[in-house]
Amino acid sequence: MLDTNTLNFIYDNKIRLVSKLKNFSKKQIHLYITTVQQDEINKMMDDYKKRCINKIISIIGIRRVLTLSSIKAIDEPSKYEFISSNIGMYELVEDADLPFLANLQRYTASNPVGNTADLIILYTAIKKKMHYLITDNTSDFEPMLKEMSKFISNYLQVQKNYYLDYL
Repeated sequence: MLDTNTLNFIYDNKIRLVSKLKNFSKKQIHLYITTVQQDEINKMMDDYKKRCINKIISIIGIRRVLTLSSIKAIDEPSKYEFISSNIGMYELVEDADLPFLANLQRYTASNPVGNTADLIILYTAIKKKMHYLITDNTSDFEPMLKEMSKFISNYLQVQKNYYLDYL
């Protein structure tokens, strides 16, 4: 799974990385983004950069996956609430996961920025059985991963953007 800042890293290093990642995505690895990252790209003010990043996604063959999220109890108050991606752009969370996801969504030590987007990206990567989440915001993701790993066994590793140089 690639974070949005990783797509910026690829853009900034396109001469070195695009052809290399294109070859890897055809043979050995699959690269993914969620609808959350695509939304962040679509909100970029620099139209040229936005077009280039979307072209890079296409050239490399980065796959888009639906996020795993949910809104619980729209009509009545609920003990568990977990904010969702856009309607039609997500798969439902497993009910057993809702209590700890709702807890992580709050501003806590394991989610110090209270970032729902990062939480959704991380949860999706775990549930889709991905091996790596590549981002320069490792300090945002690692505490949440540590907490999630108590409830969901996984093999996910959070790596810095420069990890792409060693693939």
